[in-house]
Amino acid sequence: MSEPIHTERLLLRKWREADIEPFARLNADPRVMEYLPGPLNQSESQEFVDRIQEHFDQYGYGLYALERREDTAFIGFTGLNWA
Repeated sequence: MSEPIHTERLLLRKWREADIEPFARLNADPRVMEYLPGPLNQSESQEFVDRIQEHFDQYGYGLYALERREDTAFIGFTGLNWA
C-alpha cells in the first residue's frame, strides 16, 4: 500500500481495525447511504474494508481511510477504485 497522504486538515491512510466500528455506523445511516445501494451492517462493512485492502494489494492504490488530524477521528474514506 502507498504511503499516507497528509494535508493541512486530513490524513489519508491505510485502514485500521479501529476504523471498522465508526465505518459501520456511517454505513448503517440511511441518510449517508441515500444515494448508494443501501445501508450496510457491521459484517458487510468489514467485508467492504477487506475488499478495499485487496484492491490496494492488487493495484497499489484504492480507497484510503480519512482521519481528521486535529483529533485523529475516522471521518470516512476517499480515493480511486478500479470498478
